[in-house]
Amino acid sequence: MDHADRPALPPLEAPRLAIRPAAREDAAALQAVLDGAPDYHERTEGSPAGPGAAAHLLDEAEADALRRVWLIRLKRGGAPAGVLDVWLDQPEPGTAHVGLLLLREALQAQGYGAEAAGALERALAGAGYATVRLSVGDESPGAHAFWERLGYAPVGRLDGGVTLLEKTLDP
Repeated sequence: MDHADRPALPPLEAPRLAIRPAAREDAAALQAVLDGAPDYHERTEGSPAGPGAAAHLLDEAEADALRRVWLIRLKRGGAPAGVLDVWLDQPEPGTAHVGLLLLREALQAQGYGAEAAGALERALAGAGYATVRLSVGDESPGAHAFWERLGYAPVGRLDGGVTLLEKTLDP
């Protein structure tokens, strides 16, 4: 499917962040983000992000018409700060599934994650989405607490120690 055939979302706007769709030319910046969050990769994958992890992420997103990947940069200075990976209409129409919101470790616990999540929620609500869903593994209690602070509530458990969380969006 051509990118022009993909469902459109309003821009993601945040006070301190520039959040833009990731393109092939952003691979090095995305790789810097992945490399800047080694603790996440150690906990979830058992090893650091590989040297081609960003290119692989972009390849996967390009192949899926309902997947969106955004590069998050700091407005001040423009440094790569994070990545946001979302599937639209998953598991059903009107629901978006956050696959990953990851910030470089040096930028965590400064409110940037909440800004990015809020920007996503506003854009999704503006496009008619009713629900945001995500899953968090038991190896990431900090991520679980982060999403609950933002109003996401547990709605189920999956095999392998994964909790499903959801938030209903205001129209």
